[in-house]
Amino acid sequence: MQGSGFLPEMNGLGEGTDVKTRVPPAWLAGMVIFPFGLVVGFTITALPFLLTRQGIPLDRVAETSAIVMSPTFWGWTLCPVLDTGLTRRAYCWLTATVAAVCLALALGVFSPGRLALTTALLLMGELAIVMYGNAANGWLAEFLPDHMRGSVSGWTNVANLGGGALGSLAVMSLASYFKLQWLGVGLAAVIVLGVLVTLAFPEPRRSSFTFIQVFTDARRTTWKACTTRECLTGFALFLAPVGAAAGINLFSGLGQDFRTSPHVVVLVTGAGCAVASAIGALAGGYAADRVNRGYLYLSAAAGIVAVSLALALTGHTEAAFIAGALIYNAFTGVVYAAFNALGFQLVGNKSAVASTQLALFTAAINAAVVYMTWADGQGYKHFGVQGLFLVDALASAVALLPLLLLVKKGLPKVSEDAPAEAALRV
Repeated sequence: MQGSGFLPEMNGLGEGTDVKTRVPPAWLAGMVIFPFGLVVGFTITALPFLLTRQGIPLDRVAETSAIVMSPTFWGWTLCPVLDTGLTRRAYCWLTATVAAVCLALALGVFSPGRLALTTALLLMGELAIVMYGNAANGWLAEFLPDHMRGSVSGWTNVANLGGGALGSLAVMSLASYFKLQWLGVGLAAVIVLGVLVTLAFPEPRRSSFTFIQVFTDARRTTWKACTTRECLTGFALFLAPVGAAAGINLFSGLGQDFRTSPHVVVLVTGAGCAVASAIGALAGGYAADRVNRGYLYLSAAAGIVAVSLALALTGHTEAAFIAGALIYNAFTGVVYAAFNALGFQLVGNKSAVASTQLALFTAAINAAVVYMTWADGQGYKHFGVQGLFLVDALASAVALLPLLLLVKKGLPKVSEDAPAEAALRV
């Protein structure tokens, strides 16, 4: 029957077992990341808005935001816990609940006089949602057949972007009409409701590691899994500048350089870039189920190189800003989808430490984002907007050829543990 949205039996999910698994449709599986996008989007956009609205100086706002966002960089160090003890379903519900409670409490005490307490609660909430995202990705890795890894990756990026945009917009729009305590309760409820999509997920496997093994057997297994030729190729790709797409963090500050009005900058870098990235992610997810994901990742990076070169070498006009920002973000969406799909492929269905592996891949690409954002900023400091985009383009261009050769040798199109035959729709 067409339209049921589920896949029938899929083999190869357990260690030598034959497990009958019903896989949810790609769009539904991808929506599991919505709570993560909601909380991170709140931290990036709505939190600075609320802090400045309370009269807190901008330097304190920046400091608070940096502290709250920090688990997105170091939270991976706790992810081995997600591969021990409980099932990933239990970890999803536990971490999402903690994140929801912390966010509600933080907005409940939100005031300049309680900034330290608010920051501590938001920091715990951010760490919990980072753990949630890795638990959810680890669960997805257990059951996704190879031919769905791309499409699900596209939808996870749509859920991430959509959650961030909708959550931030709702908080900033309603802050003048409702007390922050009630907004906190509302956000907490949406976070928990977002986990309900996991009811359509197959039963997760229980870890073979106990809690006490997190620093022994689990760590050794993680090392062994991450040092295979394929995974090392993945780390080389993700740590390189090609997929950083650091320009997306800087477009909002380039309006004057392109003689663009603040209204147009807000519209383009807000809703416009979110839509462009989502379209790119869906297109990239579609392609990632049909071509070698390493080549797709590098092809999208080459597209970003071309856009950066065009922005550096052509006239700095409002039209160039609009077209450049939207196309750059569309290619970034493709990069994100290819990254997620490639991560799922490298981890496979059988990894006992999937959550930790995926968290390490994310940490690698985040490291590239950080150092390339700094490098682009140095290019702007010394040579203006032209220097920014030349640094962005040339750093990636230099790395493309050696990485292309590396992918050709070390990265097959389909993971070895993927099902031999694609499942047919019921």
